[in-house]
Amino acid sequence: MAIAKNSNFWKAFLRKRLQKDYWVILVKRRPWVKWALLLFLLFIAGSYYSFYYYTGNIPLIGDLNGDNGKPLDFSKLARSDFKKASYAYANDGKTIIGVFNDDIRDPLRAKEIPTVVKNAFIAAEDQRFYSHSGIDPWAIGRAAVGNLLFKLGIEYWTKSGASGINQQIARRLFEEEVADFRNRAPTLKRKIKEARVAIRLDRMYPKEKILEGALNLPWLGNGAYGVAEAARLYFGKNIRTESISLREAAILASLNKYPSKYSPIFKKPEEPYLSPKITEKERNELKTKYETELAIESARLIQATEHYNWVLKRMEKEGFISRSEYLETSFKKDEPLQPKVVKLTPLKNPEFGYGTRLVKEMLLYGGYKDADITTYSGFRIKTCIDAGIQKIVNEELGRRLAELNEEVEDRTNPIDGSAVMIEVKTGCVVALVGGHDYAKTPYDRAMALRSVGSAYKPFVYATAFEEGKTFDDTINNYSLRMRGAKGKIWAPQNFREDNPVPLGSIPIYVGQIRSVNLPTLRLAMEIGMEKIVDTTHRMGVWGVRGIIKDPQGKIIFRMPGVKDTGDGIIPLLPTAIGASDLNLLELVNAYAVFFRGGLYLPPKLILEVKDQNGKLLEQAPKPKPFRSISEETALKEQILMRATTKVGTAKISMRGIEQQVGCKTGTSNNPNEELGDGPGDVSTVCGTPELVMGIRIGHDMPRPIVIPRYMKKISGRADMQVSGGWVAGPLTRKIWDRVYAKRPKVEFSQKVETRLQELLSNYPDRYK
Repeated sequence: MAIAKNSNFWKAFLRKRLQKDYWVILVKRRPWVKWALLLFLLFIAGSYYSFYYYTGNIPLIGDLNGDNGKPLDFSKLARSDFKKASYAYANDGKTIIGVFNDDIRDPLRAKEIPTVVKNAFIAAEDQRFYSHSGIDPWAIGRAAVGNLLFKLGIEYWTKSGASGINQQIARRLFEEEVADFRNRAPTLKRKIKEARVAIRLDRMYPKEKILEGALNLPWLGNGAYGVAEAARLYFGKNIRTESISLREAAILASLNKYPSKYSPIFKKPEEPYLSPKITEKERNELKTKYETELAIESARLIQATEHYNWVLKRMEKEGFISRSEYLETSFKKDEPLQPKVVKLTPLKNPEFGYGTRLVKEMLLYGGYKDADITTYSGFRIKTCIDAGIQKIVNEELGRRLAELNEEVEDRTNPIDGSAVMIEVKTGCVVALVGGHDYAKTPYDRAMALRSVGSAYKPFVYATAFEEGKTFDDTINNYSLRMRGAKGKIWAPQNFREDNPVPLGSIPIYVGQIRSVNLPTLRLAMEIGMEKIVDTTHRMGVWGVRGIIKDPQGKIIFRMPGVKDTGDGIIPLLPTAIGASDLNLLELVNAYAVFFRGGLYLPPKLILEVKDQNGKLLEQAPKPKPFRSISEETALKEQILMRATTKVGTAKISMRGIEQQVGCKTGTSNNPNEELGDGPGDVSTVCGTPELVMGIRIGHDMPRPIVIPRYMKKISGRADMQVSGGWVAGPLTRKIWDRVYAKRPKVEFSQKVETRLQELLSNYPDRYK
């Protein structure tokens, strides 16, 4: 208590004796006073520094240990042993589609950092960086004098810090081990320990390595750590391959000082909603609040641009740029508030969210640890995703879902959907969308088990062809009744439509082209459901939640925490028309077998994994094709799917399409009978000789799809039955048109097209 009183006494005494006006007059009359005080403080600081430099010890400060008592590991900098993100790239190897991170940081090597960025940081933070031995005594002395006078109420020198680049990296490198570093504790003990670490680092590492770490470590606002991510976020630039301007370098250096204060992004406040019901007083209060927030943000950005100019001025003073470069580059007062150099680019793009999450899950299944992926290893993962195609699929699916949901009253259970596109030749997943917005609903509907309805029928017909059936065979389109589960009578019907397929014997090909339920069921009864399920398995479809298996039943992917329950496709008759639930990824991959001539390839999403320096760690092996069905059966299925676009359930949506496609539509019954009869999910799977795509649409919580306004718009009738052909078909068509707008058109084989024409020439009008 006595010490505190004495301290307060002397503080008050000095303030009284050293009044501001008196001090200024004294210094003006006797300028040697300022220099004497500065030299005295420098002598004290220099003595303290010299003692440590030559003895390695500073009394009362202790050893260079962390809070756990263990010595700090100074080899961390050499190992770049700090948090770093892993990046997923599109199939071009350049476009970043995903980031797996604790901190979004893309570490650069010193030679990759542009000189202009290094110079801006040195000019702003540590002008004598290359000449001092870890700390700058002149800067420390200047800051000590300024801060002492500030505490005494004397504003002769500006209060400032003295942490040079070495001290900044010391603090950031060991913030996990030393709480005082992490919390920026305003204590002499922390300052001295920080200085000791800075000096030790300077002894151990070349200046370029220290500068490398200093530019990789700091948080630079809005989720970006290090200058590489900051350049991508604020300017949309890859700092490794694109030049950084003087203005951009000045902004990056300013962000290092105070990210939120010197952010170049003008965050305009949200304009208030002025309801007609509020009072005039409330209206004025809302307006005043908005105008105040706008003024504060405008003033902040003006102050930020002034600091950018200060950095440029420092660069001129240090000889990094010329006077003319400074005058030409500096920000002018009449420029827009947000600098034109800013091109805000999201660090994480929700457009690729579903696909990149599946990439991570596949890495985890492959034996990689989560901590390595998100925190330590900085992997570079090249994927199969085609950024251009993914963008098209994501945009078109989002538009269609928004249109459909305009009619949905229950906003808690909207219509949602998923889409998967696979490359025929390789099995590569080039696009995957699991919902309308990953940021809002990360539930992946592409991997969800749902009924595919009539999209299952090609497996029935493929099995029949494998058993020797031909296009010349007929099947019976007759009513069917049988006792089902719990003794309940099951009486399936054909899809309700204005031009139904007549009852009686029909050609086998009509059953798939027109997607007729009753003859498909009778065909399944004839050949046996066990054989149909076996064919389905041989094409890589098992219907197990969160699991993908190959034709032999070997698990090739399992989502985290999922067990093989042994459930899956049920070998009972309703499965023939889509009663068993499947995930869209395995369904689309199985359809690729038809377009690949009967050969199975596993779905592939990851092409290669490299470390942060580009060293190849893993490369996807070249898979050995498996013969799932005969080439002749695959050929027949291609012909039938081509015919479906001419005279079948996809003829309206695919009419006049320039790129040849083969399709199968699907419509499933709503499983929740209490909510009424009607389609629960609708789908379409279409393929070209090089790509196959499946789309599925429905409510997350099963209920009938009721969209009369959409149906009237698309078909001319509000009471038209909702189906895959009417809902998913036009969306599929739009995507194919956009994908092949700038892509060379491809044609099916001459054999497919010749036999297609033969089938169409003999196709009876009554089935069209």
